[in-house]
Amino acid sequence: MRRNTYALSLLKGRQSLRLAGHDYRWSRYFVTIRARHNEPVFETPELRQIIEAHWYALPQRFPSVTLNEFVIMPDHIHFIICLDGMRKDAPPLGSIVGAYKSLTTTQWLKHVRMQSLSWEGTLWQRNYYEEIIFDSSAELEHIRQYIRDNPQRAERGKSSPS
Repeated sequence: MRRNTYALSLLKGRQSLRLAGHDYRWSRYFVTIRARHNEPVFETPELRQIIEAHWYALPQRFPSVTLNEFVIMPDHIHFIICLDGMRKDAPPLGSIVGAYKSLTTTQWLKHVRMQSLSWEGTLWQRNYYEEIIFDSSAELEHIRQYIRDNPQRAERGKSSPS
């Protein structure tokens, strides 16, 4: 699998993870978003439902979005998303991921308040990781299989002696 070379530009003391000059309103992307502090918070059934429901609702909010593979792991999510940048209203990937993180966090915090649960801080880590999936169908299928196999790999990792 080919890895992208990311431009490292400084912004408020942080380095950008995005590919310089790339139009993030189109293409297919393999995205990983991690939970705050890599905690296994996504093992909570109610939170998993919120995360999944907002994933499937993305095309209604963003008509330029086509969903592909998706998996929720205990401390992160992986997905493949396809963006049609030819649409006039097509937002870039960062806007879609930002909205997704905001919507899931807002609904989760509302649930926490209604249930009088204890929760401090954020739900997601600050950024996200993406890989541009170029036109290779073999690369796309390899990433799909990686996402599908992720839960089994995680289980094997738990049962392996340290």
